[in-house]
Amino acid sequence: IYYSTLATVAIATALATRNLSLPSDMLTEATSRAHPLAAWLSRFNSIFVLLACGERILYRLVHMNQVAPAPKLLTFGFWIFMLTNVVSPALFGRYPSFTHEYLYMALFGQCALLFSVYDAELTIKAIRNACLLFLVASAAMMAVKPTHVLDLAYHGLIPLLPRYAGLSPHANTLGPMIVVCLLCLWHHPFDRLSLNRAAWALCLVSLVLTQSKTSWVAFMVSSACIVFYRYRPVLKARFADPRRPALPALVIITIMFFAAVIGAILIFGDVGGTVARMSSTKAGAELASFTGRDEIWQIAMNEFYRSPIFGYGLTIWDQAFQLSIGIKGAVHAHSQFYHSASSAGTIGLLGLGIYALILLVLTLRTARASGGLSMAIFLILVIQGVSEVPLLMKGFGPNTMPHLLLLAVLTAYNLRQPKDSRVQEDATHYQAPRQGKQLSHA
Repeated sequence: IYYSTLATVAIATALATRNLSLPSDMLTEATSRAHPLAAWLSRFNSIFVLLACGERILYRLVHMNQVAPAPKLLTFGFWIFMLTNVVSPALFGRYPSFTHEYLYMALFGQCALLFSVYDAELTIKAIRNACLLFLVASAAMMAVKPTHVLDLAYHGLIPLLPRYAGLSPHANTLGPMIVVCLLCLWHHPFDRLSLNRAAWALCLVSLVLTQSKTSWVAFMVSSACIVFYRYRPVLKARFADPRRPALPALVIITIMFFAAVIGAILIFGDVGGTVARMSSTKAGAELASFTGRDEIWQIAMNEFYRSPIFGYGLTIWDQAFQLSIGIKGAVHAHSQFYHSASSAGTIGLLGLGIYALILLVLTLRTARASGGLSMAIFLILVIQGVSEVPLLMKGFGPNTMPHLLLLAVLTAYNLRQPKDSRVQEDATHYQAPRQGKQLSHA
């Protein structure tokens, strides 16, 4: 499913007539009409997703007595979120609606809840490989047609550096996908060291070029989480060993250096004047307004006040709504909280809170067994949720990867400590990667 979906996205973007250096309004108009071939590929991929999910669900139903049961708490939370953020606004929202796009996340999420440990590990490898192939194709397009994947007119934090969207719809879509790919690559490195290093280099360079601040922060936080859970015994031994003081000394010197730099800037630098000059620039104005997201958030809250119980409905943020508010390209509320509030009202917010709490509990429960992977993915969703909508339940694509990966990991590592013979038989298919290989690749 991941291979076919990312291939469909890449082909659709490659066939589109877009120039990322154009203003956003002109870019939206140029890419709003899909190529006929891309439309048919999307239809075939949708059918394939439905058939694949149906096959997995039927298989588990037929072999129910031979496999481990789905985690009850996670299943309860997922379907509470599905009912409150999809079914409820679709039926009782101010503008009720129904489309086949509402089915994909429900089916694939249920499949993830039925995964065995072996299935989850295959999913991690599939996401790793599919994302790397997507990045290779994007890099090839950069050499053939740079304006198709690069915004050469972008002025971000890194001067003179264009913004890289690759073959994804937007750079903010490519950034989280690269972070997920890096985590999968970290968890399951390639056997060949040269291939592993090339994959890391491709992902890191692509991540920097996206200039997605949220993705940068998410990668740093998730990396720290992986290091803490996976290499904690090694680091603890190194810090406590007086015969090898190099590592703790290096950490202390680094902290002292950055503290001295920050202190010198605060004492001798014109911080107030710098902030005032920064605020008067376009980049400063975008930073102060969260790149224009504050206006979208205000619109979302206005819609929430108009329909406080069930919300506007799932057709909010479609093209008709974008034209009515005069903001083209606002495909969602750019915040998980505001998106649930505007589309599903108070019912949606309650479902979001229950689901987030259940995910947190299960993440804490499986953090050590997964080597920090579940905690890293959960933190990615939390960080993304500030300015994006990582728990979007409409459609299926690159934006849904972190959410589905977290469901698969939580389901799998909830089974790592067998409680009965059925779980033991299911877990024998999975062989954990050797710690030595992980350390060498890291």
